Amino acid sequence: MSVRLYDVPAPAKLNLFLHVVGRRADGYHLLQTVFRFIDLQDSLSFERRSDGKIVREHESLAGLAPADDLIVKAAALLQRATGTSYGAQLECIKRIPAGGGLGAAPAMRPARLSP
Repeated sequence: MSVRLYDVPAPAKLNLFLHVVGRRADGYHLLQTVFRFIDLQDSLSFERRSDGKIVREHESLAGLAPADDLIVKAAALLQRATGTSYGAQLECIKRIPAGGGLGAAPAMRPARLSP
């Protein structure tokens, strides 16, 4: 049985303000922010694989290696955290411009990890 989720939305956001208030032990910044979702989104699709592999169908961004893709990284972390033997076929349809300050990467995390 194939399990597939199509067109899972990953909305863009616009930061109304963003303050760096510290740094965590792992090097990431602690942030204080207020943001608003806007009417622009990427779409994600997932299909369960029985071979345990995590495979990206197309490049999310030109030149981005699968090992550096946040979608692939999140799927691998979820796979390890749950101990599942399943893998996933992943696809991202980009509509949010990269580097445009619209928060595409953080907005995609909940979409990728939602049931």
